[in-house]
Amino acid sequence: MVKVRGGECSAAPLHQAARRGQLAVVKWLYEHSGCIILPRAMDEAAACGHLDVVQFFHEKGGRESKCTAMAMTGSAVNGHLDVIKWLHTHRDEGCTSDAMDGAASNGHLDVVQWLHGNRNEGCSVQAMNGAAKGGHLNVIKFLHEHRNEGCNYNAMDWAACENHLEIVQFLHENRSEGCSRSAMDGAAKHGHLSVVRWLHTNRSEGCNRVAMNGAALSHLDVVQFLHSNRLEGCTTAAMDNAAEHNRLDIVQWLDEQRREGCSMRAMNRAARNGHLEVVKWLHDHHPEGCTTDVMDAAAEGGHLEIVKFLHENRGEGCTAYAMNAAARNGHLGTVTWLHANRAEGCTTTAMDGAAANGHLEVVQFLHDNRTEGCTTRAMDGAAARADFAILEWLQKHLRTGPTAQASLFAVAHDHIEVLHWIREHFSSTLVSTEDLYGTARYYGRVHALAYLEGNWELSV
Repeated sequence: MVKVRGGECSAAPLHQAARRGQLAVVKWLYEHSGCIILPRAMDEAAACGHLDVVQFFHEKGGRESKCTAMAMTGSAVNGHLDVIKWLHTHRDEGCTSDAMDGAASNGHLDVVQWLHGNRNEGCSVQAMNGAAKGGHLNVIKFLHEHRNEGCNYNAMDWAACENHLEIVQFLHENRSEGCSRSAMDGAAKHGHLSVVRWLHTNRSEGCNRVAMNGAALSHLDVVQFLHSNRLEGCTTAAMDNAAEHNRLDIVQWLDEQRREGCSMRAMNRAARNGHLEVVKWLHDHHPEGCTTDVMDAAAEGGHLEIVKFLHENRGEGCTAYAMNAAARNGHLGTVTWLHANRAEGCTTTAMDGAAANGHLEVVQFLHDNRTEGCTTRAMDGAAARADFAILEWLQKHLRTGPTAQASLFAVAHDHIEVLHWIREHFSSTLVSTEDLYGTARYYGRVHALAYLEGNWELSV
């Protein structure tokens, strides 16, 4: 750690060490760096279960060693009972009802029991709701027997959605809040057929069309059950969803058994995700077709075979976004094919994106074969990634340099080598020394601060 000119060090390094439980680092920073200690430091140490760090801050109470109710609350949420007990004995900030709510949601029964027996903040309906969602039946039973906050219909809804049938049954038999249609909707979407069947047999809330729509994402057995046993049906979203997730079997079943069909989103989404067989089937069997979005999306994902199929069999075409996105994601094969076979071309966004994401071969191809070029965003993006191969190539082959953002990106990401390189080659683009120091302090970038201390004089 460096002693920075012009003020104290950012609190970020000390808080990071506290959060990680690095007591030796915390002690050193406290004694040598002048780091600001805010209540968040003890709060985060407590929430992460680092009792020794919490005790250190408490012992050094002469220098803003404070915490908030978030210390005990965070400890409870994460199940650190030893920290909770210590804070209860030695501090007076207490906690909030979020403590028991969070402990219950995460299944920390011992914490819930201790808070119930030793503190009076209590909880809210979110305690049992969260425990139901998390599958913690033992916590639910304790809350049901010892607390009176209860729950609401979200408890059974969430339990059904997460496939916790035993909890659904317990709530049904022991409580009166019931559920909503979201229970069966969610269970169907996630493929929990046993829960769907139980709700269908034992509850009267039913479901909406979103149940079959959601099940069509991947669960043919649930789709078939709903089709055979319920009347809500589905919408075009069902086949759209199945196409998006490469479930050609569900697409075909819906086509044979139901009449809703699909929308243009079916082929668009299938193409975006690289599902060639689904694209071909939709092309042959459904006239809904697609838009230019489909080839754009296929190119973005590097799905060249789909791009070729659409080019050869359909007339929608694409836009410049196709090559721009393919370049940004490093799909050189797609970029070269679009260049050779389509006329839409690209914009400067193509090379900017390729450079920012480290795709040197794409940058080189665009430079050698196209005329759009790039903007300052290319070098700025490469600087943020500390990609010297691209930085040096851009410097050698193009006239476009970085902007002031490049030096700020370098400092923000602690890339001191990049900052040094920019200073050597593009010093006129550097921001003020004060801004560099300020950025390094704000993000707690200790290496950048050390480099600036040794190489830059801060103006007075």
